[in-house]
Amino acid sequence: MTEMLEQLRAELWDTDGLDLIPDPEPLIDDLIDLDSLVWVIGKPGSYKSFVALDWCACVATGETWNGRPVHKGPVLYVIAEGRAGIRKRVRAWEQATGHRMHGVAFLTMAVQVSNEVGWSALAALVAELAPVLVVIDTQARVTVGLEENSNTEMGTFVHRIDQLRRVRGSTVAVVHHTSAVGERGRGATAIDGAADTIAKVVDDGDGRITVSCEKNKNGAEWDDIRLRAVPMGDSIVLAGDDGAGRSTEPSRGALKTGHVWWGMHGQAWVGTSKLVDVVAPKPDLVDPVAGHDDRR
Repeated sequence: MTEMLEQLRAELWDTDGLDLIPDPEPLIDDLIDLDSLVWVIGKPGSYKSFVALDWCACVATGETWNGRPVHKGPVLYVIAEGRAGIRKRVRAWEQATGHRMHGVAFLTMAVQVSNEVGWSALAALVAELAPVLVVIDTQARVTVGLEENSNTEMGTFVHRIDQLRRVRGSTVAVVHHTSAVGERGRGATAIDGAADTIAKVVDDGDGRITVSCEKNKNGAEWDDIRLRAVPMGDSIVLAGDDGAGRSTEPSRGALKTGHVWWGMHGQAWVGTSKLVDVVAPKPDLVDPVAGHDDRR
């Protein structure tokens, strides 16, 4: 008891001491913070997993996300479902940007929250990798056997997720399905209360996507973000959208091509054959496996 009492005393703050508490540091500017719990929710086929993967890729490589600067750092993506399609998605992103998605570690195993040994091992892996972002995709696949409408059992899930956050001060983002009406995350309200940020992804049709802020505990709710799904290789990539189907930012691939071209031919006239050589995808960025790609 004495040790616990000392811990409590150490956490006592007066009004002046509150000024020493640092403001949250953004992981993606004006969107999500470091050291926070985030839920990415949406109906099946709403592209919510594409949004989560795009966050992972941008944070790991230092790319801006939809024009927003990121805090660059390692990422752990727990692929609890959809393992077969992840390679095509990653290769499409790499083809669009012109570089590899280095910095993202993909765990292709669904570690169950109810398995204390397994979850402790996952926490140890987080300690080892020190990621700034951990994505769990999806909530349903790591909570098998738990009653998702029970606040008690979902409270246990929240505790486990928060355990991962505390290990390294990582942002933990959970991909989750919405209810039948699509208004909020499926299941118990304990999730809504625990989340620092809730981002809802909606498929507006014709490849157009809206990412809206349903909750932002530590700041103002951001305006709706418009995206569109652009075919790339055997999958799609996400681009900004102005609401009329036009991209709001230059193509990452086009920018990359321009830089490469200028480095090779900036001081000389260039013919069509040389342009083809520059634009053609590098062999290691092309995925030879074609097939169906879902839109989780």
